[in-house]
Amino acid sequence: MKVQGNWRRLEPIFIGSDDIKLQLPEQAKRFEGIDAQFKDMLREAAEDVNVVNCCTVDGRLTLLQNFQLEIELCEKSLKEYLGEKKKIFPRFYFASE
Repeated sequence: MKVQGNWRRLEPIFIGSDDIKLQLPEQAKRFEGIDAQFKDMLREAAEDVNVVNCCTVDGRLTLLQNFQLEIELCEKSLKEYLGEKKKIFPRFYFASE
């Protein structure tokens, strides 16, 4: 659930924002890879109605842990980028991440 929540929060930022793609190209590519793999995993899970089967696929836990690590790297870069923007534009302090 943590991976899904973080993915849902960052997906419009890294996939839908051209500015972020220009400012953080490496992280945008990283997130695009996460996005594609995560969506593939969700498609596979949707095809199998047995929740136990979906949760016990070999390597699933490791995959989710890797997603979380990669998402955290994207978040860190985004926070650093927004921190720099807040120094230039103080009104950004009132905007949430």
